[in-house]
Amino acid sequence: MSAIQDIFTEYGPSYIERFGDNMPSVHKKVINDIISCRTETCGMTVYDCPDRGTVHHFYRSCGNRHCPVCQHRKALQWTEKQLKRVLPGHHFMVTFTVPQQLRDFMRPHQKAGYGALFAASSDSLKKLSCDEKYIGGDRSGFSGVLHT
Repeated sequence: MSAIQDIFTEYGPSYIERFGDNMPSVHKKVINDIISCRTETCGMTVYDCPDRGTVHHFYRSCGNRHCPVCQHRKALQWTEKQLKRVLPGHHFMVTFTVPQQLRDFMRPHQKAGYGALFAASSDSLKKLSCDEKYIGGDRSGFSGVLHT
């Protein structure tokens, strides 16, 4: 079992019960899929090795794109590909966090809320990168990633 699966197994049902009315259905599906990953719920594959006379049983994975167990290999491949694309030069990571006061609004209004967050964060980065006090460039390149 992965750590996230342990957490979802223990706290997922009560979390869904508490916040389920304001959660997108896909979030509930992700939680339930990860709880079920590599358990009898997802079924079993049986491999028969006639040369050795052994039978191997493996629980199937959930296949959800958010599952760290199912997507670990793909994540490593993606990371290796991105590292090959990095341009020489200084790189910075900037994190924008949704304030606590807005989180209850963000849950049921994710499209509008995260759209506003990305717009505000990109405007801030553009403004600061042109400022001589910080970077002083006339062009900046950046990408935004939503981590939830």
